[in-house]
Amino acid sequence: MGIARTALCLLGFVLFASIAGRFLMTEEYHERLVSLSKSSFEVMNDAGAVVIVSESNGTATPSFDSMDEFDTATVVVDTEAELYRNEPPLKDHAPEGYSMNNRVQTLRELKMCEASKGGPKGRALKCEKDPSCIECVPKKFLERAQSAIDAFKDETLRKERRKKIREWFPDTTTIILIATDRHFVKYLLNFVCTSKYRNFNVASKLLVVATDIETYNIAVSKNLKVAKPSFYNLTMPLQSAFLDTMVAVTAAAAEITQMGYNVCIQDADVTWFRNPLWLFAQPSLASVDLMFQLAPRWDAQGVANTGFILARATERTKTFLSSLLHISSLYYWARDDQVIWNSLLRHWTFSQLHWQTLPRRLKIAGANGGGRYMDLHTGNGFDGTARWIDNKTVIVHTVAGDSKVFTS
Repeated sequence: MGIARTALCLLGFVLFASIAGRFLMTEEYHERLVSLSKSSFEVMNDAGAVVIVSESNGTATPSFDSMDEFDTATVVVDTEAELYRNEPPLKDHAPEGYSMNNRVQTLRELKMCEASKGGPKGRALKCEKDPSCIECVPKKFLERAQSAIDAFKDETLRKERRKKIREWFPDTTTIILIATDRHFVKYLLNFVCTSKYRNFNVASKLLVVATDIETYNIAVSKNLKVAKPSFYNLTMPLQSAFLDTMVAVTAAAAEITQMGYNVCIQDADVTWFRNPLWLFAQPSLASVDLMFQLAPRWDAQGVANTGFILARATERTKTFLSSLLHISSLYYWARDDQVIWNSLLRHWTFSQLHWQTLPRRLKIAGANGGGRYMDLHTGNGFDGTARWIDNKTVIVHTVAGDSKVFTS
């Protein structure tokens, strides 16, 4: 009982001293504020320091963390918003994720099959054997994707690719990127032709990634800037013409952003009615890393449509695209790249990535007078969406298996 009584007495003394100290400090603090100015008010900044701002002229007395600092610091601001002008700017950064020493994440580290749990049920990644999915992905898919990853990392190929890219695009800040094969090259030519008709100089910004020699030769014959298949170890026979193309465009986009270029990634069957690249210059979108065409459904693990993407060359974008390449074997396993894009966008590692979808049919204000971003998923062009096209339409993406709606 004696020990307990002593402990209670000590606790009471500590509490009394604390309250008394706070009261005394508050009294001293109050007296100094009153003597400072009768027409001032307090502002608490994010760090917990107090600044006294004059209501009459917007000037301020010192920002301080203790009473000792109160008498020495002097700060004058023009407006209350400038109270934070001495705070360091938030710099571009890359999410660190699992690996503190390696920002690019691998399939084993990301554990995509485990991360997919709790997301949309449609086409979710499932592997009961292994949370990383590796045990469930066929070996031929892992090897095919690894071939592209190896080419991406190969120093000799990298130097050759980057030399060509710098020669082709010495003055531009944005590259339009399209990967295609011989089955879709006609849509690429349609895009180039219609853009020229509408006075868009896309050829000066366009980089084509050919997945076969036939496509390469056609693109060269049209005086287009084209990366040959060997740049990313694309060899015949292709595992899947479409999916090999998607792996190649992922590798190319990762490289282009690492070089400091913004990139417009699009399918060959996208047509421009207005130039969408002005979005990169919009102040309200300056902090957005990735902008996607809207997929108005929930069957691909998310609403990002990978048929049209505007990717800003931020550290977050670079890390995301490089990590996406490292899990591109899942493209083949899921039989779709869009499922994997959306799954990675939802991964907690990339929760700091700032991305958004573009409006599907809403008018928006902008330098080009606004516009509509559209997505004609139709077999014949007569499903009703075609009537949305007007003089404010920006792009049309006409996807429907082998059926296409030409807009030349």
